[in-house]
Amino acid sequence: MTRLPPRDPFAGIHARAGVSFLSIAVILAATGVSVDLAVGALVPGQRGVVAVASVVVEFVAVWVALPVGVALLCTAGEPARWRRVLAAIAAVAAPVLAQFTGLGGSWLLIPIGLVEHRSGSRHGAVPAVLALAAANLIVIGLCALHLLVWNPLSKVPGLTLDQIYSTLGEWEGGVDTTPAAAAITAALVTGAAATATLIAVRRDRVTTHQVVTVGLVLIHATTFVMWWAGFGLGMDLADAFLTSGGDASATGWLLALAGTACLAAAILLQLRVPEGSDSDDADANADAGLESTSAESVT
Repeated sequence: MTRLPPRDPFAGIHARAGVSFLSIAVILAATGVSVDLAVGALVPGQRGVVAVASVVVEFVAVWVALPVGVALLCTAGEPARWRRVLAAIAAVAAPVLAQFTGLGGSWLLIPIGLVEHRSGSRHGAVPAVLALAAANLIVIGLCALHLLVWNPLSKVPGLTLDQIYSTLGEWEGGVDTTPAAAAITAALVTGAAATATLIAVRRDRVTTHQVVTVGLVLIHATTFVMWWAGFGLGMDLADAFLTSGGDASATGWLLALAGTACLAAAILLQLRVPEGSDSDDADANADAGLESTSAESVT
């Protein structure tokens, strides 16, 4: 029998299984961060349960899904002995580094994007660009309202919004305008990204699948960047009114969970089996074997 040349070592079911576990680690790590953000909006009796849930989610992400994914990815294809040794070392080192560098508790636990090339349809790409750009603009607006209006009112319920900002304005640093600047910047980036993508669609450079994936990642990035942009204002509120530094409004953790859901959806879209991959390769190998056998029998 004639055997076809081996595939790329990072292609096939084995590699996708490794990327799947790494993706699970990302989803769980992002969920853990979102759960942590929800603590400030809970009553004291519920915070212990949420804290325990966050620890469990982070442990599974860092100490289970991450090393399994690394080991599977490093041993994909037909690995030589040195690759197996490297896989064992990497599987042990990855969770240790993630845990002790703080990556296990952040959105920075992102796997390497080993996505196989896939040809896809461009049907519906333009509506997808417009819908996702509009969705991201809505998310930006909700994040800005949360940081600048709803959260301050929830943290200091006895005062009006004018009174809150008047008090903050009397501090040495004044009112932190980072959330407003971040919202304007994010809106401009969204418009620029949508315009560039529409041009690429017209030139047949991107597929609908790619548009949806990148759009979901952009929404996730928006929720994280806006959360980071509101950190300074939240600390100013905590110092000025002697309250906690976490979110008091439920919209904060709802937006964080929405961003995590978009990240999970984007990853799951990338994990679907592309057309013409494993099953087609198996059929091609089988056909090649039959043709070789037939040729040998004829000769």
